[in-house]
Amino acid sequence: MRTSSPIYRHEEISAESGMVVAQHQDAARIGATVLERGGNAVDAAVTTAFAVGVLLPIWNGIGGGGVMTVHLDGGGGGTIDFGMQAPRLARADMYELEDELDVSGPSRRYSWPKVKANASTQGYTSIAIPGTVAGLATALEKWGTIDLGQAVGPAVKLAREGFPLSRTVALAMAERHGLLSRFAATTETYLRNGSPFSAGAHFVQHEHAETLERLGRNGAAEMYSGETGARIAEDVEKNGGYLRLSDFAQYRPIISDRPLATTYRGLGVSGVAGPCAGPTAFEILNVLSQFDLAGMGHGSADFFHTVIEAVKLAAVDRFSFMGDPAINGFPIGVLADREYASSRAGEMDPASSSEFGPGNPWPFAGVDRPPGFPSQAGSAPDSGTTHLTTADKGGNMVALTQTNLAFSGVVNPGVGVMMNNAMGWSNPKPGTVNSIGPFARALNNMTPIILHENGRAVMAVGGSGGRRIWPAVVQVIVNHVDFGMSLQQAVEQPRIHVESDDSVVDPRIGDDVLSELKRRGHSYAFPPSEFTLWPFSEPNGIIRDGNLWKSGVTPLTKPTHAVGF
Repeated sequence: MRTSSPIYRHEEISAESGMVVAQHQDAARIGATVLERGGNAVDAAVTTAFAVGVLLPIWNGIGGGGVMTVHLDGGGGGTIDFGMQAPRLARADMYELEDELDVSGPSRRYSWPKVKANASTQGYTSIAIPGTVAGLATALEKWGTIDLGQAVGPAVKLAREGFPLSRTVALAMAERHGLLSRFAATTETYLRNGSPFSAGAHFVQHEHAETLERLGRNGAAEMYSGETGARIAEDVEKNGGYLRLSDFAQYRPIISDRPLATTYRGLGVSGVAGPCAGPTAFEILNVLSQFDLAGMGHGSADFFHTVIEAVKLAAVDRFSFMGDPAINGFPIGVLADREYASSRAGEMDPASSSEFGPGNPWPFAGVDRPPGFPSQAGSAPDSGTTHLTTADKGGNMVALTQTNLAFSGVVNPGVGVMMNNAMGWSNPKPGTVNSIGPFARALNNMTPIILHENGRAVMAVGGSGGRRIWPAVVQVIVNHVDFGMSLQQAVEQPRIHVESDDSVVDPRIGDDVLSELKRRGHSYAFPPSEFTLWPFSEPNGIIRDGNLWKSGVTPLTKPTHAVGF
């Protein structure tokens, strides 16, 4: 007996003068219009990001945070980490824990306790300091050619006039109806007469539009020392949360003119350092560079075995060492060190699956492991996030990922913006490398990466989908670089998702390969058949092919589109 499997396809488009790929068609068109009018890739990325925050408001927006990688033609650019930050009142033991561990999923060995009443992931007590406005405004100041008022203009129009709600967002909002109905200001915007919106319903966000207009007039200070920040802080404090206006005032994005860097098959690779997933993706790529993947053949048992084991190695290091380096003191950049990756690759057995322990990166960083270094942190949930990529006629590229983590359910009166629940990124148990602390920046999964050659950007890629992002982004890079696939082909190939334990595998891999993986000791499961539950992330990006930009789009979950001209 044989059951059919779906085949996923999306059109690849080419453009000479510029391109935007985003997880909503209207947002991609808005960004492409910025390019047509003479804006650069940064202008388009920031304008698109504000628009996506209106169009997909539960997953991202000015109540959340993000990271971005910018490559300017000739070799300039840099990165901005505008991830969310814990309030000053945060402490390691701030949440009451249940006795039960959440041991589901592909990282059972790195699970952490559940929090009573979901206080770290729902409601006012889950809200961290948002960074999106600071990050996007900073990008415009450093590399853009338009001002903040121009960048928020299309988002203001969308929020005020409304738009047809996408099926994906409508389904997600209906699923979380109980959470949305807990808060009066949320109910006014996100529910209709107490019931969820249907797909295609006209969705209007009046207060969101007014907030964006204030930002356009007053700049980022409106959020961090002005009326908007004060409204958010006052409402959070009144309802038992921890965020205060003084937390906004001290927030600063982390800006670097020297991105995290490595090479892969002779191409330069740039990404964001710190407690995102850039260091993890770089470790995986550096491990894989020790092997002749092309010689193994794409889709072979040797190929998938090697990819699975490399991801597992990096995942164990990720959960053992990564958190806010300003608090735990770990030199995160060492995980992107090629010599360290070579030492880890030597632990892999080509004939069988292994259960890896953490490596010893300290000698490669040139420092001793500090006495009392915290214990392993484990893996945080993440069910939100959006990604977009842009490229312009000048050869500049941007990869930008932003998120609310999932969403807290809280919309503050007079602000109209869905707030993040980023406190859920930190381990609620004290004594780990990713435990909660005052102003801590927790481990997150965002992975915007740009590949370049001789100063010219040749590929920008990233994705949405929580912990599934970094294994997916790596596989897309490998498919394109090692096997010469177009980016569209690269994102459509059967993939695996693995962390520290069992894999989830696309059944399109084939019975023969799956049997061989099982013989080598791999345990795996198949994904749900419904495409809305797709478990392999949704990477998207743009590549340079001669004088053309070409798109790569995952046509699943959040409907993604490329627009070029």
